Amino acid sequence: MIKLLRMAVFLLVLSAEVYLVVVLGDRFQPANHFSYFTVLSNLFAAVVALLGAFRAVSPQIRGAAVLYMATTGLVYSFLLQGIDVQTPAYANWVLHIIVPILVAVEWLLAPEKTRRWWIWLSFPLAYLVYTLVRGPIVGWYPYPFMDPRRNGYADVLLTCVFVAAVFIVLAFAVSWVGTKLAQKRSVSLSHDQGQ
Repeated sequence: MIKLLRMAVFLLVLSAEVYLVVVLGDRFQPANHFSYFTVLSNLFAAVVALLGAFRAVSPQIRGAAVLYMATTGLVYSFLLQGIDVQTPAYANWVLHIIVPILVAVEWLLAPEKTRRWWIWLSFPLAYLVYTLVRGPIVGWYPYPFMDPRRNGYADVLLTCVFVAAVFIVLAFAVSWVGTKLAQKRSVSLSHDQGQ
């Protein structure tokens, strides 16, 4: 069941990416495409899922994938839904809704103990710096709420603080839930073996 779920995650992300390239055609710009947090988080989750279908993957790596996908889903739901981010419908649905849900379900079904959840925050921070440095150079930002040309840097800062708070809360939650469920499962297995 878990292996099938992981393969489904990988295949869905792969299908969405191929679909994007085909539908966008000449409009597909690799440099900009791979500057979306959604794309990076989905690709990371897809690789982790594929590896996890065949061998054990570090709980820390799995937890990071869950965090990034959960944040992708929530940020889309609260900040981007209804905004045209130039993503074809199928890919939009898969990358922003379906895969984040499947990755979260997979974590709940196969939880693991994690430590130092705050390390997971280094990637989003690096992504923010990359985006704000690259944006003025190329004249393009992946998301409206990160574009200071619209409402200024103060607005971007406020939104980024909000998103950072979401990241911190979710990182703690992913680690706490995974650890608690893993402990509960371990106790249950020990109890069953003792009978």
